[in-house]
Amino acid sequence: MKTVIFLILPIICFAKGYQNPWGKDSILVKKPKKEETFLKPTVISKLANSVILFRQKVLTKIDGPRSHFRPTSSRYMQLAIQRYGVLKGYIMGCDRLLRENNEDWLYRTIEIDNIKYKYDPAVPDKYLR
Repeated sequence: MKTVIFLILPIICFAKGYQNPWGKDSILVKKPKKEETFLKPTVISKLANSVILFRQKVLTKIDGPRSHFRPTSSRYMQLAIQRYGVLKGYIMGCDRLLRENNEDWLYRTIEIDNIKYKYDPAVPDKYLR
């Protein structure tokens, strides 16, 4: 009995709680994922967003929806501008518009109302809601 108390007493006295490993063992600890954030809106990004909204609300009703992607190319450009800034978001949106066609898509697809759409989000799905 004295030996058990003799072995447990130092553990109780010097225990500081759980500490993360250091050195070579630190790679074993899962690091929390960095929360993705959107950039603070600027005047130029607000202007670009209003042009995209005009296209979505007015021109799409006249011309009809034509996007083969989900999210649509205009929504993709909005999200890319919010996440990466105006210049990079605009370039990403233009690249997306260049790929807007009826050709087969080798990557992930999504089916909505028995219609296959190309699926390529600018940001993870949790930000689309």
